Amino acid sequence: MLRSRRIFLSLYIAVFMSSLGLGILSPILPIYIDELAVSSTVLGIVFGAYSASRTLFMPPVGYLSDRWGRRGFIIGGLFLFTVVSPLYAIADGVTQLILVRFLQGMAAAMLMPVAMSYIGDLAPEGKEGFLMGSFTSAFFAGLGFGPLIGGFLQDRYSVEAAFYGMGILSFVALVTTSLTLPSDSPSPGSVQSGWKRTGEKDRTVNMFHLTPNLSGLLFFRFTRALGIGFVWVLMPLYAVIELNISSFQVGILLSVNTFITTFLQSPMGHLSDRIGHLKSITFGSVAAALAVAGISWTSGFGELIAVSVVLGTAGALIVPSGSALAVELGRTGGMGRVMGLYSTSLSLGTMAGPVLGGVITDLYDIRLVFPIGGLLGLLGWATLIFSYSRNNTRA
Repeated sequence: MLRSRRIFLSLYIAVFMSSLGLGILSPILPIYIDELAVSSTVLGIVFGAYSASRTLFMPPVGYLSDRWGRRGFIIGGLFLFTVVSPLYAIADGVTQLILVRFLQGMAAAMLMPVAMSYIGDLAPEGKEGFLMGSFTSAFFAGLGFGPLIGGFLQDRYSVEAAFYGMGILSFVALVTTSLTLPSDSPSPGSVQSGWKRTGEKDRTVNMFHLTPNLSGLLFFRFTRALGIGFVWVLMPLYAVIELNISSFQVGILLSVNTFITTFLQSPMGHLSDRIGHLKSITFGSVAAALAVAGISWTSGFGELIAVSVVLGTAGALIVPSGSALAVELGRTGGMGRVMGLYSTSLSLGTMAGPVLGGVITDLYDIRLVFPIGGLLGLLGWATLIFSYSRNNTRA
């Protein structure tokens, strides 16, 4: 028990500090890149390099962490975060920025899904939702507080100071995790985690082998990420252009969403363990779909705040429940492999969401984006429920 708590705390600090560093980038990176980019297309390529790298590396990293152990990947990811962060400050062209973003995506691929796999290995049956909800709150908390630090460092000192600050946070996480995270290796006979016994025929499943339940979960994760992309990229645009809301108010909207999800994840994860993960996902998905669709009918800041509250609460219902389902599937399909694929589906959705939303906006109207986002979320939920009911699986 003491060792499990030590592992949890060590990984919690690592994920919090690294996501805090990523959060520092959010208010300053778009302007910084825009000063160097020569077109909107180039700007999109620079941003997309991070997500593309994560998407490319997360499946093999998760798969290999089942076979080689997890600690080395986590330490390696934090080391890469530390090295890459200051490179933003010295990059003097778009090509260098693309490379920096790509390397940072590699670092992210080595950290979050592997850390989630580590926690999944520790999760006792019946408490997956609570443990995963408690752990993933570190990521959301870092993203919530990071922009405040980034804005302060830029205003008080310089944009370069924010980049160096991100590097310092990553270095602190690297040192802390190196000293506190116990050494791990594939446990003899630990087939549940996807590891094989020494000298035994390899029983690890193919990296991209998908069962019906896993396929349903990944599609659900993807469609939810599409909706997240709509909200985080296009809702601010809608709020500023259509409703004349200030940028500061937009920041409040996004912060409310993030902080509610952060602080409610543990209790909602506990609730999910009690009522069932699919029921929790159902409640959250319906609420999220209605809230996303309802953005098109808002007329002011107060109504958008209400939408953000509902979205934050829905996220607190969905995130730990979805992670708990991934843990259950990972016990037989390789924890790292499943978490790598699960994280990849999120990355693909967050990449595709802004693109799809932009196309709809250009061809039709931005108010059409949000009802479509709500419908896509319900489609993903229905697919998940169908896949589990078809296999007579309770969760």
